[in-house]
Amino acid sequence: MDQLIFKFPFSKKYFEQDFFVSSNNFSAYKLIESWPRWPGKWLNIFGASGSGKTHLAKILEKKIKKIKIIDAKNIDNKIIQDLNNLDCLIIDSFDNNIEEKLFYSILNQSKQLENYVLINSVPTIKNVKFKLADLRSRMNSFIYIGIDLPTDDLLKVIISKILSDKQISVNPKLSDFIINNVERSYEKLFKFLREVDELSLSSGKSININLIKKVLNNE
Repeated sequence: MDQLIFKFPFSKKYFEQDFFVSSNNFSAYKLIESWPRWPGKWLNIFGASGSGKTHLAKILEKKIKKIKIIDAKNIDNKIIQDLNNLDCLIIDSFDNNIEEKLFYSILNQSKQLENYVLINSVPTIKNVKFKLADLRSRMNSFIYIGIDLPTDDLLKVIISKILSDKQISVNPKLSDFIINNVERSYEKLFKFLREVDELSLSSGKSININLIKKVLNNE
């Protein structure tokens, strides 16, 4: 079997041609692709960590000149002024981690300016129990699209993509073994690959089935 050595972290590359469209993410991708022909101006894409939400945001970023992507934890009052110069605001990694009055002000200002808003989150934001009634009512203005757990075909592409970013070709049998033994989750897959890499580096051994089995036994 081919032996592989790779090192994390990989540089993240967000090209539309690298986004693998499958049944689990088709609706979200098609809506991003169809901008600005959306049925509404506010969108919440939700799904598991590592499911491709940020990749979709980066695809949208390339379609709009006046756009800003910001991690929810980094948002402060300055964003209100920034909205005046934007056509679209993308809030990534939302986890009810924006102060409610500020969040409402962002949405209220966006509505007045007729700006597009994309919020990426793990659980949908419509289920967040906001204390402000006005903020809760704003949730009715969003389009909600979920990204489901990955198919085998998508997991194979993800494994191949991670390795190909480091100019490494992957043996299909190795991919199948990983898929059959790792929990069907983007986050679990990425965590597993990092652990495989760390063991490979610490032991000085190349990546093969035996090394992968050692990581599985430590899970």
